[in-house]
Amino acid sequence: MKQKLTRAAMILTGILLFAFFFYQIGPEQIWKNIKEISVLNFLILFFLRVLYWVLRTISWKVILDEYEGRTSLLHLFNARMVGHAVSQLTLTAQVGSEATRIFMVNRSNRKVCVASVVIDKTIEFFAAIAFTILGVIIIFYRIPLPGRIKTIFIGGVTICSLVLFFLFRKQKKGLLGWMVDFLARFRIRPKFLEKQRDKIKETDVYISEFYRAHRRAFLIVFLLYSLLILLWTVEIHLNILYIGDTGISFVDSFLITVLGNLAFIFPFIPGSLGIYEATYIALFALLGRRADMGLALVVIRRILALLLAGFGLLGMIKLQTRSGK
Repeated sequence: MKQKLTRAAMILTGILLFAFFFYQIGPEQIWKNIKEISVLNFLILFFLRVLYWVLRTISWKVILDEYEGRTSLLHLFNARMVGHAVSQLTLTAQVGSEATRIFMVNRSNRKVCVASVVIDKTIEFFAAIAFTILGVIIIFYRIPLPGRIKTIFIGGVTICSLVLFFLFRKQKKGLLGWMVDFLARFRIRPKFLEKQRDKIKETDVYISEFYRAHRRAFLIVFLLYSLLILLWTVEIHLNILYIGDTGISFVDSFLITVLGNLAFIFPFIPGSLGIYEATYIALFALLGRRADMGLALVVIRRILALLLAGFGLLGMIKLQTRSGK
């Protein structure tokens, strides 16, 4: 009950934040910016968004193929999009997305699927942290920020980096088993986890084995996620140009892209509602851009995300029809 109330409070906060920004900036101005986008421009943005998800799927496929041979890219893409739909439309948000794609994969060994998702997410975070550090360095060089703001940026990046490296080291030794033991120290022993201890240990072996025996695949996935961030930057840059901010530089678009990852630090809010808007408006203000452009950008991103969530729902319906559930 406490968890439900906490989630409800977070979602309500997100809705209120969204409504506040929308009201303060004015729906007329936001709509005026959005109308600047032609049909052709929107189709280009949609194509780039699909390409973004295809590239993310290829990264996951590289990891999964290291275990049990090749898997259909189309099948994994469908699993990715169903997970995306869950993250956008349910209370489970990002956590639900990762769990969903595990169960969407037709593999006899579910432990391999869990291991591949954990590794995929870890490498994605490594790439995101690396580019975020680069973004912080650039913004320090370009903008004379107050000492307090610099401390917040440095502190945030440092904490995220340390947590990521800690989890990475634990993965090499057995992260999932360590988490179960850690909960047990506080007398938190979910029956489901206690019954699955042997399977959890096997999954930890698959994870640690990948880091030990598949370093080339690790490097390939890291490079793919680096390429993904650059593609995302191009997409954001074109999106900003299309809504009328023709004075934006590519470097500014890069900073907006990599520092915009801060919007996803609340994994239980569907679509990071409210947080996404607040983050982008703050970044636009920091770079001396208009707030209404920032909010218009977010609205376009949400429209594209919901369209792709629709594809995910179609994939879910297809699965239910095939299984008879």
